[in-house]
Amino acid sequence: MIKQRFAKNLKKLRKSRKLTQEKLAELVGVDFRYISFLENAKSFPSCDLIEKLAAALNIDSSEFLKFDDNFSRNELESKIIESIKLLDDKNLKLLYEITKSMNSFIF
Repeated sequence: MIKQRFAKNLKKLRKSRKLTQEKLAELVGVDFRYISFLENAKSFPSCDLIEKLAAALNIDSSEFLKFDDNFSRNELESKIIESIKLLDDKNLKLLYEITKSMNSFIF
């Protein structure tokens, strides 16, 4: 989960600065393919590289692990399904009643 969050945020931050993977790699002294690996969560950087990336992007290193509340519909559905699977029968029935009530209120 941390690796995926880092990857997503790195890519978003890099693009918001209008940097290519090649340019960011040049700024931090790594091969551009390594930036691709990081952005695809195939690798995770050392603390030293995190500091270099943060400096190159002019951010605090904590920005790489920030949680983004703007989920896509598919992401939300997946998270809801994951949560539902953890419920016991009593709470699942309660959730069902709540959603049924919400639907009648909304529609």
